[in-house]
Amino acid sequence: MKVSLSWLNELVDIHCDVEELADSLSMAGFEVEELIDLSASLEGIVTGYVIDISPHPNADKLSVCKVDIGKSEAIQIVCGAKNIRSGIHVLVATEGTYLKDIDLTIKTSHLRGQISQGMICSLSELGLPPNNDGIAILEEMNIAIPKIGVCPKKQLGLDEIIFDLAITANRPDGLSMVGIAREVSAINNTKLKLPAIDLLHKDYKEFDHNVESKKFASRNEVYSLNLIDNLNGNNDSSEEVKSRLRNAGINSINAIVDLTNYTMLEQGQPLHAFDADLLCELTGKEVTINDFGIRKAKTGENLIGIDGIDYSLSSKVDVITCSNIIIAIAGIIGGKNSCVNKETRKIWLEAALFSPSSVRISSREIGKRTESSTRFEKGISPEITISSVERCLNLLTKTFDCQILEKWINRELVIEEQLLLLRREKINKTLGKVVEHKTNINAGDNSNNIDKSGESQINTLRNIDDHEIEQSLISLGCKLQKDVKGWLVEVPANRKLDLKREIDLIEEISRLIGYDRFDSNLPNPLRPGGLTPKQKIERKVRESLTSVGFQEVVTLSLVAKDQYSKNQVAISNPLLSETSHLRTNLWQEHLNICQRNMAYEQKGCWIYEIGKIYNIDSGRINETSLLCGALVGNKSIGQWQTETKNSSLDYFQSRGILHSALNSLNINITDEKLDENQLLHPGKSSMLKLEGKELGFFGKLHPSKLSDLNIDYPIYIFELNFNLILQSSTRKNKLNISFKQFPTVPSMERDIALLVDNNIQSLDISNLIIKTGRPLVEDAYLIDRYEGDNIPKGKVSQAFRIRYRKNKDTLKEEEVSPIHDKIREKLKVEFSAELRS
Repeated sequence: MKVSLSWLNELVDIHCDVEELADSLSMAGFEVEELIDLSASLEGIVTGYVIDISPHPNADKLSVCKVDIGKSEAIQIVCGAKNIRSGIHVLVATEGTYLKDIDLTIKTSHLRGQISQGMICSLSELGLPPNNDGIAILEEMNIAIPKIGVCPKKQLGLDEIIFDLAITANRPDGLSMVGIAREVSAINNTKLKLPAIDLLHKDYKEFDHNVESKKFASRNEVYSLNLIDNLNGNNDSSEEVKSRLRNAGINSINAIVDLTNYTMLEQGQPLHAFDADLLCELTGKEVTINDFGIRKAKTGENLIGIDGIDYSLSSKVDVITCSNIIIAIAGIIGGKNSCVNKETRKIWLEAALFSPSSVRISSREIGKRTESSTRFEKGISPEITISSVERCLNLLTKTFDCQILEKWINRELVIEEQLLLLRREKINKTLGKVVEHKTNINAGDNSNNIDKSGESQINTLRNIDDHEIEQSLISLGCKLQKDVKGWLVEVPANRKLDLKREIDLIEEISRLIGYDRFDSNLPNPLRPGGLTPKQKIERKVRESLTSVGFQEVVTLSLVAKDQYSKNQVAISNPLLSETSHLRTNLWQEHLNICQRNMAYEQKGCWIYEIGKIYNIDSGRINETSLLCGALVGNKSIGQWQTETKNSSLDYFQSRGILHSALNSLNINITDEKLDENQLLHPGKSSMLKLEGKELGFFGKLHPSKLSDLNIDYPIYIFELNFNLILQSSTRKNKLNISFKQFPTVPSMERDIALLVDNNIQSLDISNLIIKTGRPLVEDAYLIDRYEGDNIPKGKVSQAFRIRYRKNKDTLKEEEVSPIHDKIREKLKVEFSAELRS
């Protein structure tokens, strides 16, 4: 919201300088993003008077002008404008002036042999809307002509400071000059000077609805129309109105449209004017109030807006109709088929209250946001709709000798007076005490907080007194009634959308008194914080993955609809179709990242992400936390470390990298054969298990997926249940590090070879050996695997080395042999193994 200081001065008394006002607004919640001094654009521009002109001797299209700019002698300027003539006042850019809009610094120069000591400017060269095709002639601009040699910033409406305010969603009243004026009055405790509104023909008639319009009336939306005659669309607005609209970023059209926009900026209520005669031509009959309606557009319908754009509509868009012909998109933009123009003499003035959600959906559907839709989306109080219409009617009757023929509204406005109970006890409990600073002159040497004058400051604490509370709320426009517990508060119309609860009133009290005046209320005693066990593990996982070469990525949780997925969670109010659903996996975007990196000739891309996925199961939305990632290419530094120019990882290297990263968690993740998975390469993927539970998968991407991504390198991806990792890693025996003495006695090793079915995994065999041989078996691992000649079909030879050791004593042969025989027998029973040694 761009706020004009001069306009604000007309609405409220301001007794501070610009910087103090900006600071007070920012501290109160209206952040001043920028202070704009409009007069800076006219630095070096003065009013000049053209004394005489003569043709340029060496150029047919140039004139040599003698111009008085208030100096002792007139200067000479070469000008090429067609409308230059003697006896007119013009805008002159003097030597040294920088014209930002055309990126030109003015200096004395020679043009075709004639000296030129400045430049006669057009309005467009100064960044202002042009009024003709040539230079600006002040006599034609309907402004008071300033003295020669004086900068015309005041006459051009540029003697102005603009506050560019950031308006939060909970303060829609801040999107109006009146709202900001009320805020300044409340902050600085100054007098408001709001314009008086005369109620012209106070009573509104209620009109009948068609069937579809009744649906909108049931949503408590307000729709008002006023029929006004004897206007003139060919009239321009005053320079004051034009400059105020321009300073707010709105173009001037004509006096009728400008006054509707002026009212919107002042009061916060968007208005729209339909040309009554164009509506009659459009419908082929005399239009009456009952011809107007509100309905949903039909898919395939369109409207050419007043901006000339052809908008294609859908069934989600609310439209205004006349005899069922679309004439506007509700709350956003009017149609060209009924817009005010130079021939306009009679209008239907529309003032409405559309629901924020309906305008937001319509705006998103057509891809258009306007000053009007911005205000409707944040919310407008129904109590200001009619008062804003009356304000606009006041302005129209002052500008034109117009007649108000009819005034209609779709339903009777019943304003419910809602009183909020504000308890004194709740205020004190929520806000705490105010710090009161007192000066102690006779403090002596033992006083604390001594200032430069030698006096000391004594800080005392007190509760907010009733007068401060009442003064804060009254300054907002609230009406108070005393109550046993505190006050009954009636909120003003402009704040009813955000002051709905007792805590909202308490927040306003603290905001106006000043947050910095309240005493801090820290826990007693203060205890240092720390990370929870799960937070420690999560941090450890990130550090471990990063240490082995991974880079963390964060991808968007909003994705497009997947036609192959039936359990996606749809967003009720998506901004774009590409972000209309919650993601059901992380690997899809990881593959896209890898593809982009390889396309830019990165030698390797190892990424990971800890994020959540969402899906619907039996009508319930499930949220799952995952650790996912992808590896492609080799990240070795320097080609001397690799045998070929473009080396890639194999399955075991990739799995080893992930194993190294997770090894620090002190958890045992095992690999098992993965059943059919269309995403992964068969035979080069595995299911990972932790404590007997399925943890996730690791494997090489299926060749068909690689082909879709147009990547020649193998990509390995993994997806792990992060909650299961946290649960296992935070057990006391894993989280708390325990130390045991290094073995001081020698071990004894024995090998065992056996024939088993080739679908039996070596991990299962080694686990059985360790389990059977406890407590003497320290470890068992595969040392040889053979499948081929001299081995029966469907069988495989596997050899294991078993390490035996006692804690304190040296093992003897008679101790190991029974255990070794027991292991051999167990292997025969469990795996039908044929022992070869």
